[in-house]
Amino acid sequence: MEDWWIWSSPDLIKWTHEHTLTPEEIGFGDDFRDCWATDAAERNGNFYWYLSNRSFATHVLVSDTPVGPWSDPLGKPIISSDDTGGCAHDPGILIDDDGCAYIVVGAWDYHIAKLDENMISLAEPSRVITIQGQEGPVAPGKTDDKPYLHKRNGIYYLSWGCYYAMSDSVYGPYVCKGSFVQDEYLAQDFRYTGKDIFFDNSSELFCSAFDYCRREGRLSTFDRHGSFFEWHGQWYFICNDMSQTQTCYFRESSICYVNYKENGEIEPVRIDAEGVRLPS
Repeated sequence: MEDWWIWSSPDLIKWTHEHTLTPEEIGFGDDFRDCWATDAAERNGNFYWYLSNRSFATHVLVSDTPVGPWSDPLGKPIISSDDTGGCAHDPGILIDDDGCAYIVVGAWDYHIAKLDENMISLAEPSRVITIQGQEGPVAPGKTDDKPYLHKRNGIYYLSWGCYYAMSDSVYGPYVCKGSFVQDEYLAQDFRYTGKDIFFDNSSELFCSAFDYCRREGRLSTFDRHGSFFEWHGQWYFICNDMSQTQTCYFRESSICYVNYKENGEIEPVRIDAEGVRLPS
């Protein structure tokens, strides 16, 4: 992507485009064209926005409003591939019940670190998260990118795309529970059909992952990268969707309710054109 967009909503139904953040605005240079996934958090009256520079690094910006203007307090990444020995993108931020904040980044292997109170530096070296029985939509035994952390009723959930694992410790080990996106819970027109979604010749990984999903009967899990959040006591999942555009170069967003079983596992989610309804 060439920029990042900020949207607001009073009800998760009506959305307003508030701001487009360009790399030039924060001093990344006019030739920067690697705007990858983000996450954000609020703390002590400030908003912190964590941005991916392709797979190489994650930067953090600060503002006193959720729409900016944004500043880059470090002038360098908060975490980079030098810190992880691999990918350092697709950040997820968790502020725990005790006030401690954590960042998770990466692909295939995920690195986690506690953040300092200031939210712009690491309080410890990052460490690899152990996942028992890991699986994903790309290849046997592999995970995916877009790791995300959330916590509910004392259980930590680490998700990658639409696969997830559970633990009683933020550092893990986590036990993989599979995918909460399944064909039978997707509206017909939101299912990937098995015909090729448009890729160009540079998307070898996308093509092989798509073929693997098709062979394994997991096509609907392909590239459903997303995040969890709680609002007014209800949990939600928002993720990529290419079912309408049929191209990986224009991924729309789908939002759905999330419900949990008595043992804490995530119920399969329903993805359709309605999404969520106006609160009663």
